[in-house]
Amino acid sequence: MKFMFKNYFSNNQGRVFTALILSGILSVSSGFTLIKGAVGASANFSLETSNEVLKDNIKPNRLPRLVTNAVLGDLASRQGISTRELQIIDYNQQTWRNGCLELPQPDEICTQALIPGWRIVVSNGKQNWIYHTNNNGRSLRLASANTPSENLPDKLPTSVKNAVLQAASRRLQQPISQLTIIQAQQQTWRDSCLELANADEFCTQALVSGWRVVIGAVDQNLVYHTNQTGSLLRLNQKANESTLTPVQIPVSELPPPLDRDIVFRQISSGGFTGRTYETVLLKDGRLIRVRIGDANDSERSVRRVSVQQVKQFVRSLERSKFSKFKNLSYPAPSGAADYITYTLTSQEGTVQYNDISQNNLPKNLQTVVKAWNQLAASAQS
Repeated sequence: MKFMFKNYFSNNQGRVFTALILSGILSVSSGFTLIKGAVGASANFSLETSNEVLKDNIKPNRLPRLVTNAVLGDLASRQGISTRELQIIDYNQQTWRNGCLELPQPDEICTQALIPGWRIVVSNGKQNWIYHTNNNGRSLRLASANTPSENLPDKLPTSVKNAVLQAASRRLQQPISQLTIIQAQQQTWRDSCLELANADEFCTQALVSGWRVVIGAVDQNLVYHTNQTGSLLRLNQKANESTLTPVQIPVSELPPPLDRDIVFRQISSGGFTGRTYETVLLKDGRLIRVRIGDANDSERSVRRVSVQQVKQFVRSLERSKFSKFKNLSYPAPSGAADYITYTLTSQEGTVQYNDISQNNLPKNLQTVVKAWNQLAASAQS
């Protein structure tokens, strides 16, 4: 009996030992399976939630959720698609050198300030888009928005692109990475000088196919004329000088802000008479003009436009992005005299210019001036 019990115990002990070994093997195998499954689940999660940032686990600094949502929402709205079809495939922290996030629009004035933010690449699997944003995504710009397809054809030769970027880089002493082609149009120049002859230069009268290319830098644009390959190019100095360089209006010289009932105000001063006039547009359509310093108020006039005209003018301010010119002054040329200075103020800011340089203002600002003058001319007593 003792022998049988001993054998039974020995056999059972062997089975238990064997079972423990098998359990350990299965446990380790199961552990590998679980780990593998967890990795697979993580990868599947990243792929299924296409609007997640794919490189979160690689980058040292995570892209904020607010920025992710802002970029994906903006692109989805532009393309008319769902954010589920988009994914962020790359991003990097950047410090932009101006308020336009280094993506200025033509004739746009950019505040010169360092803006911490992000450079983000979004994809739908077929096409990529590049965004520049600030830190929280409240300010963002689509890089390709600076180069609309109608103004920057896909046919622009690489040789032309490289030639103008290199020329602009040398002239401005800026790296090519900080330059953007904001416009490119095919042209047929009427002479071998690409219609930019120097003084006493002889140009053969022959048609030359080529391009007119506008390069956008941080604080200015450069216009180049090229031939078809870019082996011949010239800087259009007159085009580059046609837009005035603004200066910031000192805070101490800014006019008082508008009252709530006032939509717009123009102050004109100088000229041969040296008088100063103030004209204000009220929400109800009244257009009131007075002469500053007129003790008897003898030149005061009150005219009217319709409320509908007031609303149209406000929309014109919005379309022309009048707020982009906030607190900027476009000074008169050195040595100029007897000119009239105009100070325009909306609820969003003030801009200043003069009558002799009006035609050289940015186009959007010229549009505002024209709309204001038309409104004033249509007013009735």
